[in-house]
Amino acid sequence: MAAAAVRAAEELAEREMAGRDASHDAAHALRVRDLALSLAAELGLSSSPDRLLIVEIAALLHDIGTMLRI
Repeated sequence: MAAAAVRAAEELAEREMAGRDASHDAAHALRVRDLALSLAAELGLSSSPDRLLIVEIAALLHDIGTMLRI
């Protein structure tokens, strides 16, 4: 279930951020996700899969609201 939720968030980011400038395209969302997961690990959240899932999905979708309003 978690993998499906992450994939759905990735697909939404890819679809909604397609064609944007490089500062806010889908690759940006993936970079933010990678950085957020690294920070979560540094903060000791790796022992909680639920918290990591929240961090991952939040990072992937952090700009979607802005993209949908434009």
